[in-house]
Amino acid sequence: MITVSIAGGSQPEILTLVNEAKNRFKESLNFVVFDQTEDIGNSDTWEYVHCKDEAEIVQKAVQYVADGHAQILLKGIIQTHTLLKELLKKEYGLKTQSVLSHVAMVTVPSKDKTFLLTDCAMNITPDTQTMIEIVENVKSVAHKIGLDHPKIALLSAAENYNPKMPSSVLATEVTEAFKDEESATIFGPISFDLAISKEAVEHKRFVGPIMGDADVLVVPQIDTGNSLYKSLTLFADATVGGTIVGTKVPVVLTSRSDTTASKLDSLEFAMKQI
Repeated sequence: MITVSIAGGSQPEILTLVNEAKNRFKESLNFVVFDQTEDIGNSDTWEYVHCKDEAEIVQKAVQYVADGHAQILLKGIIQTHTLLKELLKKEYGLKTQSVLSHVAMVTVPSKDKTFLLTDCAMNITPDTQTMIEIVENVKSVAHKIGLDHPKIALLSAAENYNPKMPSSVLATEVTEAFKDEESATIFGPISFDLAISKEAVEHKRFVGPIMGDADVLVVPQIDTGNSLYKSLTLFADATVGGTIVGTKVPVVLTSRSDTTASKLDSLEFAMKQI
């Protein structure tokens, strides 16, 4: 049984998520909700813990995870920065990596493609060391979900080194840092099409360690990632589930604008990381 600690969860959209999750995952999930509002669920839905304010909500929800009672932390209807600030306090010992990052599992049904995408939501313009940490985080996630030797593509506008293109320089430096890595193939710069499309590889006659078969796409900065993430969902009907990683437990950040399906995908992705 996996237990989910929900900070700010006694809300209609979270109730819908919980009910849908119970239908999809049957008896494999248990929910504990921390909130200051009236309990809109019941004992069959979740365990409810009343809090006096938002500060107590995040404190108790995070403490519940830190004490080992829950394996997933889910943000309900509270401020993201409030939850993350509490999560990162040293006394909880929940931060395991120097950099937190966002990892999404993307499925594009029309192309029969599934891959990991990072970092579209946390790190804005990572330098080389930060990018190395982002790659370490996603490599760990890839291993957890069953990819023994993931192919990790460091995206740029082209596959050639160009000193005038920052993403190309960044990808080259990170590739060099992982040149002796044995548990993954980490390569860049490489363009999106060559990373993900065997047809593009054949057309361009490209030869390299990743040839349209990337398991992971790493974007150079958040603008690229955000645009790619939203383009895939809006125009390719992709399903996307994302979590914050670099902590002892996966963290699911939901938004009022997220569909229930998207929230479910994120929860399922978090479950795969346990």
